[in-house]
Amino acid sequence: MEKTQTIKVETEELLKKMIDKFDLDVEEDNGVYHIIIKTEEDAPTVIGRHGETIRAIQKILEVVFYKKFGEPVSILVNVNDYREKQKERLEGMAVEAADKTQSEKTASSIRGLSSYERKVIHEYITQNYPNLTTYSVGEGRDRQLVVDVKGHEPKEE
Repeated sequence: MEKTQTIKVETEELLKKMIDKFDLDVEEDNGVYHIIIKTEEDAPTVIGRHGETIRAIQKILEVVFYKKFGEPVSILVNVNDYREKQKERLEGMAVEAADKTQSEKTASSIRGLSSYERKVIHEYITQNYPNLTTYSVGEGRDRQLVVDVKGHEPKEE
C-alpha cells in the first residue's frame, strides 16, 4: 500500500473512534502530507479548545506513521479549513504586534502559541516587515514570541 493510502487508512481508523460522519482526503505537497478532514457537526470535537485536539491528533498520527514507516513523516491535519482561518488570525496578531513595535520602538511579545503558530508569525513578520525581527524566549509553556526592531534583539552568549 502506498504511503498516501496508508496515511488515509490510519487516519480514518483514529477518526472513527471520535466522530461518525466525515470526509477525508490526503494530499502530498513537497514532502508534507496534508490530511484534510471535512465534517459538518463534529468539527469542534476534532479541533478542540484553541486547537488542542487537532494538535494532539497530529502528534498521535506522527508517532503512528513513524512506527509504521520507520522514518519521520511530515503531516498537517486540517479540519474544515481551520488552518487557513488560524493563519488569518495569526497574521492579524502579527500585524498588531508589528504596528505596536514600530510605533513604540520597543519589543512586543505574544504568549500562548504553539511552535507551529510561532513559525507562522515569524514567517509573516520576516516577509512583510524588513525592519523587524522575531525570536522566541522562555521554555516549554512559558515560551513566547517576541517582535522587535532589528538591531534591538538580545545578543546570544
